[in-house]
Amino acid sequence: MKVGDNIREIRETEKNFKRSFVAEKLHLSLKAYANIENNVSDITLGRLQEIADIFECSPLYILNYKQSKRDFYNYFHNNGNHGINIMNQGVQSQEPDIIHKLKDELLKSEKNRIALLEALLKKNNIQF
Repeated sequence: MKVGDNIREIRETEKNFKRSFVAEKLHLSLKAYANIENNVSDITLGRLQEIADIFECSPLYILNYKQSKRDFYNYFHNNGNHGINIMNQGVQSQEPDIIHKLKDELLKSEKNRIALLEALLKKNNIQF
């Protein structure tokens, strides 16, 4: 797992922030911040918390970002289950809690993306 990849994907897909914006918030040069996203520089827990604060999420969300998305999609798509109701196929008692948490995180992410897109449309006087 490379945390820089997760940071970059959250910044680009969920927050629609520019690298320069995050670098400025962290009081880093653009190159220093790019090194974090490119997995050139190691990241401290303190820096991870600062980035999480900027992204309005938890450090754990950043660390588990790609795996959480993969788990969510694999669970519901079940590698092409062709519409079979997988919720009744012997699901362990703790799995629904995990799935609901992942669903909520994904839903929040999508709502944030929609809000950002709507703001961009309004800013550019595009009717929707």
